[in-house]
This record gives sequence, C-alpha cells and structure tokens, in this order.
Amino acid sequence: MSHYEQRLSEDLSTIRSALDRVTTDVVSALERSVKAVRDRDRDMLNDVVLDDLSINRQIRAIDALCHAFVARHLPAAGHLRFISSVLRLTVALERAGDYAVTISRVMLQLEAELSADIVDKIEELAELSWGMLSDAMHAFLEGNVELARATKHIGNRIDRVYDELFQGLIESDPMLPALQLASLLKIFGKIERFSDQAKNICEETLFVTTGELKAPRVFRMLFFDERNDLVSPLAAAIAWKQFPEAGVYSSAGWNPAKDRHPELDDVAERFTLDVSRVRPRKITELVESPVKYQVVVALNIDEDQLPNIPYHTMLRRWDIPTPSPGTPEAERPALLDAMVRELTAHIRSLMERLRGTNPA
Repeated sequence: MSHYEQRLSEDLSTIRSALDRVTTDVVSALERSVKAVRDRDRDMLNDVVLDDLSINRQIRAIDALCHAFVARHLPAAGHLRFISSVLRLTVALERAGDYAVTISRVMLQLEAELSADIVDKIEELAELSWGMLSDAMHAFLEGNVELARATKHIGNRIDRVYDELFQGLIESDPMLPALQLASLLKIFGKIERFSDQAKNICEETLFVTTGELKAPRVFRMLFFDERNDLVSPLAAAIAWKQFPEAGVYSSAGWNPAKDRHPELDDVAERFTLDVSRVRPRKITELVESPVKYQVVVALNIDEDQLPNIPYHTMLRRWDIPTPSPGTPEAERPALLDAMVRELTAHIRSLMERLRGTNPA
C-alpha cells in the first residue's frame, strides 16, 4: 500500500469511528431520556440536555474532517459519495439528538406523573426507534445493503404504532389535562421523528453502496364521495391515466350506490378512461383496512360526513359541479365533460404540489 493509499484509508477510518461514536451518544440520549421518564429522574433529564452540547461538538468535528478530506484527497466516485452522505448524516444525527433534548425538556416541565400505561407506550415506541437508528448506522458503516433495506421497513411499523398511539391519546381520556396531552403528543412525535432520521441514513447507505438514488415517492390516494358510482371513480381513473407512475388510486362512497351510474361508461369512453373494474363500495372497506393512504380527497362531501382521517394522511376537499337529476338529457353530456375537465385540473394541481412540476 502506497503512502497516499494508507493516508486515505486512515482518514476514512477516522471519519467512520467518529460517526460510530456520535451515533452511540445519540442513541444513548434517547435511551436515557426514556429511562428518566420511567424513573422520574430529573437529574438524568437535565444531563441529557447538557450532553447534547457534546453531540453538537462531535458533529462539527466530523464536518471538519469531511471538509479536510475533500481538500486533501479531491475524492471522486465512491469516496465522494461517501463524504457527501456523511455530511447529510451529521444533519440527521444532530436532529435526532435534538429530539431527545426536546423530550427531556418537556418532561421537566410536567408536574403530574404519567401513568404506567403511558410510560410503557413511550418505552415501546422509543425502543423501536433507537434500535432502528443503531441498525441504520451499522448498515452505513458496513455498506450492508440488505440491513439498510430491512431497517427501512421497520419505519413503516413505527408509523403505524405512532398513529395508533396518537389516536388513542385523543380519544381515550377526554379528561386528560390539556398541558399533559400536548406534552405527550410532542414526546411521541419526537420519538417517531427519530425513526425518520434512521430512514434517511438507510437511504444514504443505498446511495453510497450502490449509487441508488431515492426513488420518487409513490402516493396512495383515495377519492370518495357519497355514491361512488360516477364522480369518485372518474377521479381515480383520471389519476391513473395522467399519473400512472406517481400513485396508487382508489375510490369509495359514504353511502354507495348498488350499481355503477348509467352514464359512467359513456363519459369514460369519451375521455379514454378505464373504469372496467369499478364497483361502488363503502369507504370503511378502505379506510379501516391495513392500507395506508397518504392523501384522501373528499368530493362534494359535507364536514359531518368525513370519516376519521389518520394523523399521517392529508385531506383535500373539492366541490365539483355535477348535473342535477332534472338536467335535460341534451345538456348532460356537455356538463359531464366539464366535470371531467375540472377534476383533471384539480388532480393535476394536486400532483404538482405533491411531486413538483418536474419530479425526479
């Protein structure tokens, strides 16, 4: 090995070791903050806040090592990918450390004791999250693609647990003091965000090891109206036609019809839309299923008809003019065509907001 190659290897090893140490400290911060919650240890909570200063210093030192590496070695290809990823990882690790600090600060402000059940739930979510962060960093340092992919999937489980906890807190005890409820929601939210940073680390592992860029996001989208026999099926069909690679689209009804609308096929044929699989179905068949929707679009739905919308789901409400039952037959095709054009404009606008005008 030449002197240059030895120096390159030593510098990379230094950066890896520094990353390993700071990750250990970040994971420990969350572990200690949760242990302090269980033990009601205010001294430990304050220690977590103070020790974040050390984490921040380590992050700055790693950034400096990366900049020096670039200046010294002018890296290309794999080494350049590694250094650019490390610089993004330090941001993720610093944020994760900040989440542990926030949990500790919130707990220090709470005077009332938490129930054993709440503490158990905090611990359950936190163990998943800090284990995920630790595995994500091991995958990065070892270049382990399989571990990175497996660890990413744990994030989906954490999201489901968090959604259930969030909804449970909102619904289970209406007498819970407002300050305590807000504090608990913040604590659970920061623990969930801890796992989000672990996902980012997994993405960097795939980038460094394989050159694989993060794939454009695919959105699961549900369109629903009252009958699910005309407007909502057309909306889903338009989305499939206009943005086939950007999402997975479904439709449902609040009070579904027994059969398809008699004009559905004619409208679909004029706009070359595929509605061959449409059958009216009740929204609970979809909302209560294990499938997670990122976006739910309510079409011509009143506020009191909206189903329970999960925490991670975005809701849009569109009022789409439709022909009334008394509209003369000769006028209906033009009005239905206008309805389709308006739906198309709404869907295009929504997808541009979700993915940008020129998604990667």
